[in-house]
Amino acid sequence: MKQIKIISAAVMALLMLTGCGSVKADKTENTDTAAKAVSAENNTADGEYIYCVGSVSKIYSTAAVMQLVDKGLVELDTPITEYIPDFKMADERYKDITVRMLMDHTSGIMGSTTVNSGLYDDNDTYNHDHLLENLASQRLKADPGKYAAYCNDGFSLLELIVENVTGKSYTDYVRENISDKIGVTDTGTPIDMFRNDMLVPSFSAGGLPLETSYCVMIGGGGIYATASDTAKFGAAFFTGDDTLIPDDAKSAMSTRHNDNEYSDDNGLGWDYAEMLRYKQSGVKVVGKGGDTDMDHAFLMVAPDEKISVAVLSNGGGSTQNELVAQALMDVCLQEKGISIAEKALPECTIADEIPDEYKAYEGWYVMNIMGGSDTLCRVTFPDNKYLHMEKITSRKTEYTDYVYTADGDFAELAYEVDESGFDKRLLAGGSSRLSFEKNADGTFMKISGGLYYPVLGSIDVKMYAGQMIDENNVGEGVINSFKALDGKKFLLAGDKYSSSNYERAAIARFSIVDEMKGYVFLNGNGADFLLKISDNKHLVSPKNIPSSSSRDLMDITLDTDKNGRQTMKTSFGTEYILANDIPEFDISVKTVEMTGNAEWYSISDSIANTPITVTRPENSAVIVFNKFDEPIYTSHVKDAGNVIPMPKGGRVLFLGEAGTKFGITA
Repeated sequence: MKQIKIISAAVMALLMLTGCGSVKADKTENTDTAAKAVSAENNTADGEYIYCVGSVSKIYSTAAVMQLVDKGLVELDTPITEYIPDFKMADERYKDITVRMLMDHTSGIMGSTTVNSGLYDDNDTYNHDHLLENLASQRLKADPGKYAAYCNDGFSLLELIVENVTGKSYTDYVRENISDKIGVTDTGTPIDMFRNDMLVPSFSAGGLPLETSYCVMIGGGGIYATASDTAKFGAAFFTGDDTLIPDDAKSAMSTRHNDNEYSDDNGLGWDYAEMLRYKQSGVKVVGKGGDTDMDHAFLMVAPDEKISVAVLSNGGGSTQNELVAQALMDVCLQEKGISIAEKALPECTIADEIPDEYKAYEGWYVMNIMGGSDTLCRVTFPDNKYLHMEKITSRKTEYTDYVYTADGDFAELAYEVDESGFDKRLLAGGSSRLSFEKNADGTFMKISGGLYYPVLGSIDVKMYAGQMIDENNVGEGVINSFKALDGKKFLLAGDKYSSSNYERAAIARFSIVDEMKGYVFLNGNGADFLLKISDNKHLVSPKNIPSSSSRDLMDITLDTDKNGRQTMKTSFGTEYILANDIPEFDISVKTVEMTGNAEWYSISDSIANTPITVTRPENSAVIVFNKFDEPIYTSHVKDAGNVIPMPKGGRVLFLGEAGTKFGITA
């Protein structure tokens, strides 16, 4: 264990992680002792910190339902309407969604209901209680079972299945049927872990201490645990261990949903039903990552070798945690005499000419990598010598060039042709590849390669990442109605006062796409969503990429509220108002009375740079944004004080309950 401790501590120092735990369990070593030995570097005086494990929670909800399957109370291939009679959608295909499809992300459901999903010092169940209401107005993005695309709402529905079938709250079920069975005491949900003294402290980007933000999408992301508890949970998936579920259930969970190497790698619950890095060395390893506003996690299990590694952090990200887990897994395997071979870079022979048939792939694509930001791409083949890609976002345009290879795909060049005189040096040794596929569902772009992190290692990536799209010949009158919104901003107003969405997704901006008729970008939460105009009130995502590039699709409805303000409602369940419709905040404002959840003001030049003092009612918050839409003050900082900055060109947001009042002193 000494070698594991050294590697764990070194990587934690590099990443500034605040918690790391690993379990190696076999005939000669006690699981619990091993976990504590490795995770002791960053703990409280009384024991380990408790973290939100984020989407690793999906393994808990999957295991919970698999227990019900084992008891004959649930059938994997039965429609979920059998277990959730109130489940309905605005798309008749919803009746074909089965329990299995929720677990392997093939349900076709749009993605995530994020309204009130992360709450500061609050464990309100609004998100859980209104899930079915939000889904009832949605379409499906694909036929159920068509392809896998990451879907948080599917696991919130699994949570409801557990509750409906057992008659217990999900929190009680997890405690009685998972935590108690594996013998852990520091695992729970925001319901029973609320204000627990062992919760890891959170900090803002500026290092200020924050109130705890609770993830209340419990089935999909709201399990809280120590690193030791999480690793011990992973140990329940060792071959031959039937503490939670039998081997046939574990085998079903760790079986890839299909054989297409460019599709997602998931099984039931697991992100990786078989991690490629270990598969090529003959070792079966499953894995699952998770991210919330503050906490991040990765759980990696080698069931046959009986190794479970859990890495939890406050800060960083699940990708970095995966690399730490990978390093620990490698050491544990080495102790068993198993060496993991590093993947060699592929051979890359550049061809002189691109075959004429590739002209069929010229055109416009919507591109998205691993569920990140959308990019509008134009692909051309100048003189059949190379592939030129113009990449357009809401804020900038970039260019990337590729050369054709003897393998029939394209390798990314390190330098753009126009700027380098066709310098044929390749990016990452030619490992970053692009190819195309045309089938009955459309024309798609595929990528393969790796995410490289100096010193830490790399993560293999192979996926469908783009889809060819056509111009949208919607009427000029409709397009002109959206041109009037070009550059305009919408402000989040529907979440409750404690919602962390106000700091990470409060402001969204429309941008008309000039290069492609009938499309707009909506920029929010640090990402671009490419949207297709349907009519003067509706926009829809054009994506139907058969992978998690189509995760968390957004459709939008524009309307007018009772006060005459233009509103925007998203399929995430979030509601916004047009920024142009908000009043100015100046010296005359002495009281702010809440008429809803949020009262926005633009800061008048007459009071700019003059701090004010705010007296807040109970259950309220204040957030101030500068002219760049960055939050520079939030009352969710512990001991924030009641003196509020008023930056020139900024906005101030008052959050609370209808009928309550804020007092203002300038």
